[in-house]
Amino acid sequence: MANTTSINNLQIKLCELKLEERRVKSDINKLVKNKQMIDFYQAQKLNSQKNNLKTKIQRLETLINPNIIA
Repeated sequence: MANTTSINNLQIKLCELKLEERRVKSDINKLVKNKQMIDFYQAQKLNSQKNNLKTKIQRLETLINPNIIA
C-alpha cells in the first residue's frame, strides 16, 4: 500500500516536471521565432533550467522504472 502511494507521488512529481520543461522549451521557442534579442544572463538561465529539469526527470524516471537486468 505504501509502495503504491510513493509511486503515485513520484508520477505526480514527474508530470509536474514535464509540464515545467514544456513551459521552458516553449519560452525558448518563442524567443527564437520572434528573433528577439536577449541578454546572456537570460539565455544562460533558461538553458540551466532546461538542463536541471532534464536531469530531475531522468532521476524520477529511474526511480519509477528501475533497470532490471535479467
